[in-house]
Amino acid sequence: MRYSKEIEKFLYSQYFFGGLRTALGVSLPVVLCLVVFHQADLGFTISTGALAACVVDMPGPLKYKHNEMLVCSVLGFVAALATGLATFNVFALWATVVAMTFVLSLTVVYGNRWPQISFATLFMMVMTLEEHLTPLKALTNASWILLGGLWYTYWATFISRWQAHRMEKQALAENVFACAEYLLARADFYDVDANLDECYTRLVEKQTAAVEMQDAARAIVLRNLPKLRRGKLDPRRVTLFNLFINTVDLHELFVGAHTDYPLMRSTFGNADLMLFFRDLIRKAAIELEEIGLAVLQNRRPESRAHAKAEIRAIEYEIELMRKQGMPERSPEAYAAASTTFRRLWSAVRLIDKMKKSVGSETPAVRTELRVDHTLMRFLSGRRVPWPQIFSNLTMASPSFRHALRVTIAVAVGFWLGRLLPLTNAYWIVMTTLIIMKPGYSLTKQRNTQRIVGTAIGCAASLALIWFVKATPILLVFMCVSMVMSYSLLLFNYTASVVFTSSYVLLLFHLLAPGSLRIIGERAIDTVIGCALAIAASHLFPYWEYRLMGKLVTEMLAATRQYLESAWWWGNAQRAGAPGAAGSADAATAGVPPEPAGTNERELRYRLARKNVHIAFANLAQAFRRMMLEPKAQQRFVAELNDLLVQSHVLAAHITAAAPLLRSVAQQEPDGAPALQRALSSVRENLARAQTGEAPPVDQAETTKQLTRELDTMVVDVERAGAQPPEFVGEIKLLALQCKQMLAASFLIRKDAGAIRLPEA
Repeated sequence: MRYSKEIEKFLYSQYFFGGLRTALGVSLPVVLCLVVFHQADLGFTISTGALAACVVDMPGPLKYKHNEMLVCSVLGFVAALATGLATFNVFALWATVVAMTFVLSLTVVYGNRWPQISFATLFMMVMTLEEHLTPLKALTNASWILLGGLWYTYWATFISRWQAHRMEKQALAENVFACAEYLLARADFYDVDANLDECYTRLVEKQTAAVEMQDAARAIVLRNLPKLRRGKLDPRRVTLFNLFINTVDLHELFVGAHTDYPLMRSTFGNADLMLFFRDLIRKAAIELEEIGLAVLQNRRPESRAHAKAEIRAIEYEIELMRKQGMPERSPEAYAAASTTFRRLWSAVRLIDKMKKSVGSETPAVRTELRVDHTLMRFLSGRRVPWPQIFSNLTMASPSFRHALRVTIAVAVGFWLGRLLPLTNAYWIVMTTLIIMKPGYSLTKQRNTQRIVGTAIGCAASLALIWFVKATPILLVFMCVSMVMSYSLLLFNYTASVVFTSSYVLLLFHLLAPGSLRIIGERAIDTVIGCALAIAASHLFPYWEYRLMGKLVTEMLAATRQYLESAWWWGNAQRAGAPGAAGSADAATAGVPPEPAGTNERELRYRLARKNVHIAFANLAQAFRRMMLEPKAQQRFVAELNDLLVQSHVLAAHITAAAPLLRSVAQQEPDGAPALQRALSSVRENLARAQTGEAPPVDQAETTKQLTRELDTMVVDVERAGAQPPEFVGEIKLLALQCKQMLAASFLIRKDAGAIRLPEA
């Protein structure tokens, strides 16, 4: 790992920028009240509201962030006021805390930012637990907290609007970096010493991360589309829009570069060809990383890894194989190598185009896609019906079970904090709320990270306090820790907790020098809160496998729709369904006809591609969470893992086949019946897999028969001699892709038929 580059990426990233923004927004009220008004307590109260609002200040469209922070501030005011009014009596306070914890924890049913809003509101409730307030003081305290929330809301909104262009570039750069990481995972397949199963595991992980970053960048880019100014599109917006479209297309090219790796490994072994493929992809990843850094640093990208040598070497190796008769001796291995090279060559050209676009002194004036309202179809909806919370008031709802768990843990933690010596109820409750997540696996993971991070943070703070006596130096360490804690929160929680513990304990030390007792008390409270959280996570569990049945169905449906969107045959529009020419298979009926208009077809294809990637990422994340749960609650692990792998393989082959289908459809008016039957079989396998129907006994023989028909089709086209060599080559490649799609869809149907998950 090149640590210097990773540090450089971090310092220019949206995470570090957001950490600075948050640290300043939270600390400014304290500094102002302390220096100007000499009222430290007032400053801390206002900062409490700001600290809660900053929880919702996460990367995303500015419009939604502003509204969500406002909602958080208002709800926090209500929570702080209700808690303050109840402090007159411990039983009233306990009842108020329990009731608000349950209601606010249940709001996670609305998704989006509501888990963060819920936690932030509970945070403002917790910070009022140890107070003893009269009604007037309760109102005053809640009002100052509201002021802090409003201050941070408009502070963050102002900074975000001021730096809107930079934030958009940061989101796009993260998307580029995620794509580069995906490329590195793809390159490992050409290392024959690397385990294939481990390669697939890493590929699925990087694919999921790439889709997440792509979706985040899409939400920002499509809500800031280039606009006309004096008859011309805004060139800055055009450049960023084109960069996003090119990154998505580049990701598609590398997804489509998937091939039969076992075949290539067994055929070529440690031959130079495999090394050239690996090095070419790695150099492409380095170039892509350089483009992302150039975008962040507002400079021209430099050429750090030239891939010309690898390209020429691969061309030479493929030509040498052709002269040695490999196309006749091992046609599938030769086709796999040549097809992979073509897509990688196209990808390198696209990366060069991106470099020129980013580094051009003359801003772009034309967009890669036509900018109109149809692009809004690519944005995910955020509206959830408000009455949905009432339909979740049942034990069948995972959100209801989560709310019960959190409420019980908070109720017990509150009483323990009041009963046990050397403990603080608000710290125990806060620790419990931070750790507890809707799923057992996330709670367990967060608990471990919290304990490890707190231990390291406390040890580091004690060492600093012991060896460093100069207050200014400790103050600098505290400020740096504060910035780093917010910067690392979204992608390295353990490190974030280390810095959070450090700056909180250093703050307590600076306020009360010489007293180490508070550090010990906080450590005890943290241990109690962690123990409560992990114990409560076993109550009313809703294991991950219960939610995965729906995700499996959604992924299979998205894959089938992706296949249909790529299935653009001329006779489909006339007949109303693909497969109408030469196939009486009932499974081909009901496929939507080809949409009219090239732009509409392109948008439909891109939309289906986006949906299949998101559905795949959702299932992969759920599978990863399930693997963190107890062994007894892990169901159909082998089948689900293979289903993920084969689904990615099938989507990759559909991606690779799509341009070939378009080209062949223009030159083959009769629709190539063998191809039609093969694609119909793939679609039928996906449709049957959705219903959990296992393949029939003779399905393997049917697949072999279709494979033979594809081979016969290729031989007939070659013998006829009526088509140009380019078309014959495309038919060969398309037949190879279809055979691989048949094999993948058969395995998908086999896995889906063995999986028996409950319906969500």
